[in-house]
Amino acid sequence: ETVVFSWSKADFGAPVQVSYSVYVDYNGQSGLVGTTTSTMLAVSKGDLNGVLMNELGVAANETANVSAFVTAKVSGTDLYKELTSNRSTAFNVTTFEAALKWYYCCGNFSGAWDINNAPQIFETKGGSNTYTAMMDFNDGGAALSYFKITELRSWSGGNWGFNYLTPGWGNLDPDQADSNLSLDISAKTIWTITVKTATMTIDAEPVGNTISLIGGYNSWGADDLFSYDYATNSWVTDPIDFAEATEVKARLDKDWDTSWGQTGKMSSAIPGGYELTTDNGGNIAVPAGTHTIRIYANRVPYVLVIE
Repeated sequence: ETVVFSWSKADFGAPVQVSYSVYVDYNGQSGLVGTTTSTMLAVSKGDLNGVLMNELGVAANETANVSAFVTAKVSGTDLYKELTSNRSTAFNVTTFEAALKWYYCCGNFSGAWDINNAPQIFETKGGSNTYTAMMDFNDGGAALSYFKITELRSWSGGNWGFNYLTPGWGNLDPDQADSNLSLDISAKTIWTITVKTATMTIDAEPVGNTISLIGGYNSWGADDLFSYDYATNSWVTDPIDFAEATEVKARLDKDWDTSWGQTGKMSSAIPGGYELTTDNGGNIAVPAGTHTIRIYANRVPYVLVIE
């Protein structure tokens, strides 16, 4: 089901291309619903629900009295002042607890465009329309790593390059024939990407080059490296022989500037998983035996599993 917002065309006194942004207003706060160049925007009830819960702080299963408004600006220039409509007649929206949605990221780094095993990236919260994951974009070769965001593990669904998603870091290769997005991995191969479908934007932040495991079993000094498994979009160690019960943490680039420990909560999404934090997280207990350690960094919070 969809909710349709419509309005009159903005008049800037000249034949210009206009970009519209639709907002809902609740208790003096505004949340972006979406953008368009048309004078109509249809959004799913799930997306509207996500704006109220994740941006405006409305709890699940509550009824909020909201209004809507539209801003209009001339595309490609700041010479014209942005216009803002009046608020609409107020209307009620009843929120609900939404399940997580997900997309996929396929590129050179994922088995040379292996769409059937494209890495999965989850919403930060149900209905947030924001998807994030930490991935290793190393494709074993060039300085630029190319990729797209897809709706399915298939090219038959929607797939978005820079012709649909606006990259916050700029377009590194605008002449790329297939509109593939690209990251410069010459300095760091591990990046966190964040896709926002309300604005159809994508942001990326360089993270580092390695993730490793350290703990009492190796005297907190000899790191065991994780390998990136694109098919499960997770980081996994080789089997490690833990001679006795011990405690561990994960860290970035064999340094304590960024490390992951447990929050004290078990994951509700991944059975047996420990929720992780970089904010002074606790050590993670590992029983004696041979185990592999896996980190899922394609969700919020990250989750560590002892296998």
